[in-house]
Amino acid sequence: MNLFLIFLIVLAIVAVAGFFMWGMKKAIWLVVNSIIGYFALYAVQLLLLKDLVITLWKAIVVGIFGLLGFIVVLIAHFVF
Repeated sequence: MNLFLIFLIVLAIVAVAGFFMWGMKKAIWLVVNSIIGYFALYAVQLLLLKDLVITLWKAIVVGIFGLLGFIVVLIAHFVF
């Protein structure tokens, strides 16, 4: 009985550690993508589109969705 309990505890620790490592990989990718997207938006605003105003909502969209959000913001800028 004690051996089975120890096995379950070790299995739970390994599962939690694996989930944590998977989450950290995804979190690091999300942060890198967000930083690249925001700097791309800033560079386009600085170099190409002087009338593109970076608002809080645009920064949030680009921060959450990264490069995909950057593309959406650019399309919305040209459409509206």
